[in-house]
Amino acid sequence: MTSKMREYLQIAEKAALVGGNILRYYFEHLRDLDIREKSRNDYVTQADIESERAIRSIISSAFPDHKIVGEEEGISGEEKGRFVWYVDPLDGTKNFMRGLDVFGVSIALEVDGELVLGVVYSPVRDELYSALRGEGAYKNWKRISVSGKKELKGAFLATGFPHRSGDIVEVYIETFRTFSKDTIGIRRMGSAAMDLCMVAEGIFDAFWEYHLKPWDIAAGVVIVEEAGGVVTDFRGGRDFLRTGNILGAASPQLHREMLEVLKKYDR
Repeated sequence: MTSKMREYLQIAEKAALVGGNILRYYFEHLRDLDIREKSRNDYVTQADIESERAIRSIISSAFPDHKIVGEEEGISGEEKGRFVWYVDPLDGTKNFMRGLDVFGVSIALEVDGELVLGVVYSPVRDELYSALRGEGAYKNWKRISVSGKKELKGAFLATGFPHRSGDIVEVYIETFRTFSKDTIGIRRMGSAAMDLCMVAEGIFDAFWEYHLKPWDIAAGVVIVEEAGGVVTDFRGGRDFLRTGNILGAASPQLHREMLEVLKKYDR
C-alpha cells in the first residue's frame, strides 16, 4: 500500500465518522428533524444535507482538485480529473426517518476509472467497514470475508424493491419469485450500502437490486470484492455505476447461478 493510498483511506474514514456523528445526533432527535420530499418516494432530511457538507469539506480540504459526486449537492471539483469521490451522506434515509437503525454513510474513491477504496459507516451500531483495492476488507479494523456459499439452494439473500422505478416492478417480481424457491430467506433492509457490507462479512450470501445510484453502491463494491466476493451488473460486466443494476455474491459459483436468471430480466 502506498502512503498516498493510505492517506486517501484515512481521509475517507475520517469523513465517514464525522458524517456519521451528525447522523447519530439527528437520529436521537428525530422529532426535531426537518424532512422534505424531493420527488415521489424520495426524501431528504436536514441530517443528509449537514452530513454531506461536512464530508465534502473534509475531502475537498485534503484534495481540492478532486471531483466529488454527492447525492444531495451534485458534482464539485475538477470535472475531468483522475480522482472521483462518490458520497452518500445517508444511505437508508427512510429507515433513518422512522427510527430504524439500518443506515449509514457511504464514501468511495475512483481513480482513472477504477474503484480503489470504499468506506461505509453505520453510526448507531458504530461499525466502520473499509477496503482498499488489493488490501482486503475490514470491519472496525478486523478482517472480514464473504460466506463462500456456492449455490442458491439454502442461500440467504438481500435485495431492494424498485419503488421508484414502477416500470420494472413486474420484472423484479419475477427475479424475486425465482430466487425465493430455493433460498432460506430474502431480506429487504433498505440500504444498499449496508446490504453489500453484510454480504462482505458473510451475513448475506448475495445481494441484487435494480436502478441504484453510483453513490449507493460504489463503496460496497470495493468492500465485497476485497472480502472475496464477485460483483457485476446483470450482464456480467462492470457497468453497474451507470445502469444501477448490481449483483454481489459470495462465490463465483453462486454468482453464475444468479446471473443466469438476471440476464433474462436485465432492464
